[in-house]
Order: sequence, then C-alpha cells, then structure tokens
Amino acid sequence: MGRDRGQRLRASNVDVLASAILIVFVLYTAKIPDWASRALGIVLGIGLGLLLFALLLARRHHRPLSEELGPVRRLVSMARQGLAVLHRPLPAVGALIFQLLGWTAQLFAVWTACKAFDIEVPIPAAGLVLVLMNMATVFPLWPGNIGLLQAAVALPLIGYGVRYAHGFAFGIGLQAIEASVGVGLGLLFLAREGFSFAMLRNMPEVTAVDPDEPVERIA
Repeated sequence: MGRDRGQRLRASNVDVLASAILIVFVLYTAKIPDWASRALGIVLGIGLGLLLFALLLARRHHRPLSEELGPVRRLVSMARQGLAVLHRPLPAVGALIFQLLGWTAQLFAVWTACKAFDIEVPIPAAGLVLVLMNMATVFPLWPGNIGLLQAAVALPLIGYGVRYAHGFAFGIGLQAIEASVGVGLGLLFLAREGFSFAMLRNMPEVTAVDPDEPVERIA
C-alpha cells in the first residue's frame, strides 16, 4: 500500500507538466472564447508554479522539518515522497512519457466521441473540450458537477458551429462514457483482487496515517 501511494504521488506530480503541455497546445491551436482563454492562462500559471515549487522542494529533500507542523508536515512529507523521482532523470522522463501517452489517449477518445455524436471538429477542439472538462471537475461543487461540466463542454463548441443544446447533450454522453469506463474497470480490478461489496463495507476506515511510518502489506 505504501509503495502504491508513492507511485500515485509521483504520477500526480509529473501529471502537472503533462497537463501544462496539453494546455499550451490548446492555447496555440484551438478557437478559445475570451473567458476560457483567461481561465486556461490562470490554470497554466498555477501549474507551472506548482512545478517550480516541486523542483525546489525536491532539492530540499533531505532537510528535516519541525515536528510541530502537524498536518502540514505530513503533507510536505508525502509530497517529498512523490518528488523523489525528480532526483533520477531517466525514471522522470519515463513517467512523463507515459503521462503524455495517457493524455493523448484521452484526447483521441474525446475526438472519437465527438464523431459518435455527429460533431465534426478538429483535434484542437477536442483538446479544448478535454481541458475544460477537467477544469470543471477540479472542484466538486455538487455530485459529478452535473450541468457545470456539460456547460463547460458545450460553450467552447459554439465557436466551431455546434449548437449549445447539441454540445450539452454531448457533454452528458461524454460524462456517462467516462463514468462507465471508470466504474467498469474499477469493478474488474476489484474482482481480480478478490474483493466484494460486502468485504469493502466491513473494511475499517484508515485515518491519520503517518506517511513516514512503514505500511504493512495485507497478505
């Protein structure tokens, strides 16, 4: 479990750079409304700031932190575990390549879904939809951000001649596809590991885990 957590942290840190590359691609190639252009610029600035902070934090990897920091210390300690890959250029480049492949797969999945809904748009438009769709789900205002996500998908497509109602319906279908893939694969891997819903309900909650303590693997 501790090893899997470290892998997730490394992936999320490298994902900042991969998503920044996608945003730059969208900014230079897609037809972006003014409101979306400003939002993307802000997100790109925050992402690059986080990347710079990550690089600085990686350099301070071996400096001790005060025990009095409490939750802040735990958060920084977890971030350092994820940033350990930055000390090894080859694994870092490999992680970045796989993250870029993942975003590319999502990009072509959105483009293919556009065609399924009879929406003929170029790849940059699909990239714009993908970016704004992810931005709309960063802060969960209500379950699934239903409605907000569809508006984030439909509004930029207006610039490509797609009616708002058509784009909104496409947003509903896109969210349904994404949810079904996530739930389906999740259930598949749970079954592969021998888990059932009854077992998950009986599992104790994990609270206040110290990231510096070793985690025993379940046999």
